[in-house]
Amino acid sequence: MKFAGLVFALIAFSHLSVAQQPDKESAPVPEHLENLAKQDAKSQSPVELQSLIKALSGRWSLNVKFESNPEMPNGFATSGEETWRPGPGGYELLEEEHVPAPSGDVFLLGIIWWDGKTKSLRGMECNNQLPYTCDLKGALTDITMSWDGKQFSINEWETHDGKKTLWHEVWSDITPASYIQTGDVEVPGGATTRFFTAKATKMKDEGQ
Repeated sequence: MKFAGLVFALIAFSHLSVAQQPDKESAPVPEHLENLAKQDAKSQSPVELQSLIKALSGRWSLNVKFESNPEMPNGFATSGEETWRPGPGGYELLEEEHVPAPSGDVFLLGIIWWDGKTKSLRGMECNNQLPYTCDLKGALTDITMSWDGKQFSINEWETHDGKKTLWHEVWSDITPASYIQTGDVEVPGGATTRFFTAKATKMKDEGQ
């Protein structure tokens, strides 16, 4: 990182200056610079996040089936695209999704990271069909994630018409060429209803 390299250079220069002026008392290095100095070039994103990045990275075509529900009595089928890629330095996993729907095209951005304090994956969704676009509150209080090396799950508490429901989304049967993505709505103490099923196929990068 350029910033970290600059910090190391400044610290080295300060030590060199002190060595050349032995009669002067050494000024203490600010704590935040000391902490940065301890984070050397060998530091990496956690194994869990690296594993998830490896499993999902790439461009995927989607065949999506939405089940019937009160808003869509007949359900519908569509096709879309989903792209997963690591963020800068591999410290985040970014998801970009586009799915045409009767209500208009859905554009989604997902941001997943490792929370060193809670030792868990955390995430935030931005969706063009949400009135506030990016769900900051959900990222802090409503969303939990898990990855066991084979299956990636997202649980999110939502409120509809004053009632709490749990959104449960799963990426399973993951191979280098395909995966299955499902979304369910669960009523606490009640039924679980399938909302959609998507079958993903890896797309070749341009130039291949």
